[in-house]
Amino acid sequence: MREILRRLFGRQAAPVPNESGGVEDDFGWFFPPSTVVDPAAWDRYWQDQLSHGVAGFVHLFVDNGELVDAMRANGLRTVLCVGNGISQEPRALAWAGFDVTALDISPFAAKVASEATPPDDVLASLVGGRSGGLNGHLEFVVGDLCDPGCCPGPYDVVIDRKTLQLWPEPDRPVAIQVVVNRLASRGIFFSQSHDGGWKPPAPRKHALEPWLVGEGWEFWRGKVSPTGRVAWLLTTTG
Repeated sequence: MREILRRLFGRQAAPVPNESGGVEDDFGWFFPPSTVVDPAAWDRYWQDQLSHGVAGFVHLFVDNGELVDAMRANGLRTVLCVGNGISQEPRALAWAGFDVTALDISPFAAKVASEATPPDDVLASLVGGRSGGLNGHLEFVVGDLCDPGCCPGPYDVVIDRKTLQLWPEPDRPVAIQVVVNRLASRGIFFSQSHDGGWKPPAPRKHALEPWLVGEGWEFWRGKVSPTGRVAWLLTTTG
């Protein structure tokens, strides 16, 4: 399982030559593309995840129960999911009553996500069993998250799951900034980062945390009523 998770969340490995001079299928299809700007590469990636039967891993670690509680308690209604891929997280949040926009660079992924019809029990599992059937607005948009004119917002909540960490470190600050610019003056930036190389006793590292600290962001501590922008960070390992 550990190797499967490494392949799922890591970068694409180089092809491995075999004895005949060809290339072994070293599960390279399991790795996200190294590009963050090529829609065709991401179309192929999501096609491969579906054809190999591992697309369900996209929902690993997705449990928005506490986030839903916080949004309901604080009157936060609009959500932007960046780099959504084929995830049904946006649909689950809309099912829980929020107005949700899902943005992704892959036309194929957006089509798959928008046409999916998961049952209510699946949607409920993605929002921690909170009440649903409330029919918020749901929209899937194809575009570049670094284009400030695409889904400009503002949104009460912006969700990033292992997307912004894909940017090369020199370019990452610009990508983070253009994403958080879509957040309302009072809202939650929820970001999941996967630290695949983590081993105890080292601390877990969230790829965006250094930038957020440097910019003076306040972090979510379970406050009842945030008065401004807060960052809610989730770091996963495997």
